[in-house]
Amino acid sequence: MRKLSRYILILVASVFPLYAQSVLRPTTTAQSTTSEVSSKLTEESLPDAPSATAPPEAEDRGQEGDESKGEQSGNQNSEPTVQPSAVDAFSFGHLPMSTKKGPMTVGEKFSYFEKPVFGPRAIFTTAFQAGLSMANPPSGYPREWRNGAGAFGRDYGNAYARNAAESFARFSVDSLLHEDPRYSRSKSKSFLGRSAHALTFTFFDKTDGGHRTLAFGNFVGAGAAGFVGNAYLPDGWNNTTHAGQRSLTVFTGFAAQNLTQEFAPEIGRAFKWLHLPKLPLPPVWW
Repeated sequence: MRKLSRYILILVASVFPLYAQSVLRPTTTAQSTTSEVSSKLTEESLPDAPSATAPPEAEDRGQEGDESKGEQSGNQNSEPTVQPSAVDAFSFGHLPMSTKKGPMTVGEKFSYFEKPVFGPRAIFTTAFQAGLSMANPPSGYPREWRNGAGAFGRDYGNAYARNAAESFARFSVDSLLHEDPRYSRSKSKSFLGRSAHALTFTFFDKTDGGHRTLAFGNFVGAGAAGFVGNAYLPDGWNNTTHAGQRSLTVFTGFAAQNLTQEFAPEIGRAFKWLHLPKLPLPPVWW
């Protein structure tokens, strides 16, 4: 049984990076949409032919306006229109929701939280979490939770239950209180300012109307993910103390996700500078 568990861990560790890279690659739809938008901008930004009777001052002003438009379009094109899927966890097969303007409907929020639980990716991510639990179990953990195929099944079910409880709780709170689950990047240019914004956004997010509010969805989601294990975990790990520790771990993961989304463009340029065609980063919906 130990050999079987080792083989499973090796298989999960080898398959997950390839899957993460394929998921984090911008989709074909996003690339085609980006090319269409850029072509429309180029056609609209073409100036009309100058009139032969136009005064020189008007021509000079027209040239200056064209230059300023060119500079603005160049600045806009310096950042990709559609960010890598690390920016938005749920951009699989369509444009990331983070690029859409306006409030999200209840159906869109449900889709936002449903995909990491019931989508195909959940098979790989949950298996990876279960493999990590078996590779580094807590001290004194029972044998039936550490070794063998049965232990892998228990850890897999535990990881899936935590993810499902977190997603369902956040969806319910965000829908009832009209919270926007999407992350909004900072307008600051400094590293410390952007980092502080990402960490603060873990505690205070925005409503559907764009107003700042306490992130009730994050607090309730972290609590649900931490306390759901008290219903089935072994004795000694199904108490309030361990549930609070698990909730704190999940809440810390929200902060890590915000930091990843905040600095995703810089991370993408860094890997591009290293001549890496894809972003070997874990998706933010872990």
